[in-house]
Amino acid sequence: MISVEEALVQILEATTALSIERVRLLDSLGRVLAEEIEADICIPPFTNSAVDGYAVIAAETAGAQISSPVYLKDVGEINAGQLAEKTLLPGEAIRIMTGAPTPPGADAIVMIEDTERIDSGRIEIREETTAGRHIRFAGEDVAKGQKILLPGVLIRPAEIAMLATMGRAEVQVHRMPRVAVISTGDEVVEIETGVEPPPGKIRNSNQYALAALVREAGGQISSLTHIPDDLEATEAALRECAGADVIVTAGGVSMGDRDFVKPALEKLGSLDLWRVAMKPGKPLAFGRIGKTLFFGLPGNPVSAMVTFELF
Repeated sequence: MISVEEALVQILEATTALSIERVRLLDSLGRVLAEEIEADICIPPFTNSAVDGYAVIAAETAGAQISSPVYLKDVGEINAGQLAEKTLLPGEAIRIMTGAPTPPGADAIVMIEDTERIDSGRIEIREETTAGRHIRFAGEDVAKGQKILLPGVLIRPAEIAMLATMGRAEVQVHRMPRVAVISTGDEVVEIETGVEPPPGKIRNSNQYALAALVREAGGQISSLTHIPDDLEATEAALRECAGADVIVTAGGVSMGDRDFVKPALEKLGSLDLWRVAMKPGKPLAFGRIGKTLFFGLPGNPVSAMVTFELF
């Protein structure tokens, strides 16, 4: 037997990256990025307000508090998506919404909660502020030209958001692996709603569990097959599935007289490792049939799932 670590090294050394394809942005979710993404704009792209409030010159709010407010002249309003129509001058304040570009001359934002409109022309500032307060500066998160996503990254919703921010309607990803799942065993029967297995038989849970694990891991199911404990049937199934990128079998890899997966693999391809020093999951087999990777997992459902997750 070999250790789990040794088995992982051998398996990883046998794998290669799949070919690259271009897909639409939403179709890239759960896929592996195959290109380097460089920021084509700054984030934020312009200096803007982080809150609803008033754009001010910070020094003019010195000493402001509820009992002793500072009064400034209300000279306009900037909504998100608009540009300032004027430069802020001393003694003035401009109403500004979250995300709106800060006007020239302003160096801070006072939150709307800390102000009071006295009349149509005056604003009461009730809290002192400092330069830069409540302002998001252009490029403070990401600078233009910065490398933000590298090849090999798993694309999750956060990566989708970043790609959209960079205007990437399409993206290059690695092709999803095509995986053939084969369950084995004379004792295994297909699931039928409301039908109990005959005496001595069990339902085929491994096939569905492994198919679900393949999908969860980002693979495509190329075929689902069940075979009896028979050498010829096992060889035929492996031969038929050898066009996939990966074959995953459940059962038939131990040392019993009716375990035919290992000898069938040795006849059609190569057995690179067998038996790993772990429990559950000791009779793991790994090899190749041509360019197709082969994983022979134990038949016990827990062992099958554990070895799938690990290897």
